[in-house]
Amino acid sequence: MRFDISHPKQVTAEEIRQVENIVNNAIRHNYKVTTTMMSQEDAIKSGAMALFGEKYGDEVRVVSMGDDKELFSRELCGGTHLSRTGQAGSFYITSESGVAAGVRRIEAVTGMKAYELACAERARITELAHLLKAR
Repeated sequence: MRFDISHPKQVTAEEIRQVENIVNNAIRHNYKVTTTMMSQEDAIKSGAMALFGEKYGDEVRVVSMGDDKELFSRELCGGTHLSRTGQAGSFYITSESGVAAGVRRIEAVTGMKAYELACAERARITELAHLLKAR
């Protein structure tokens, strides 16, 4: 997956770790994901986040994670692929780059792909440690 964010400078390794932690906590919480169609004005009033530069019609799709008692996220969205956040399995950021002035792009993987990537990176670290005769 990839998503763009407004951010004035390169995202630091610590910020990436914090984002991964927040997202993985939401996944473990297993929030219910609901989709509602409403006017763009009502969506914004409900607290839905609209992406900068995106064009939306008069009626928009609003995706919420959690409920009014414990809302994790509410956004305008073109598609939903999960009914609960736990279905994502896990979340791992693979890259961060600049795409325009003040706009950064985050690319990430979820589920089994995140696990496979973590295993591959662990194998590389083990190989490097062996070559360097280090722990």
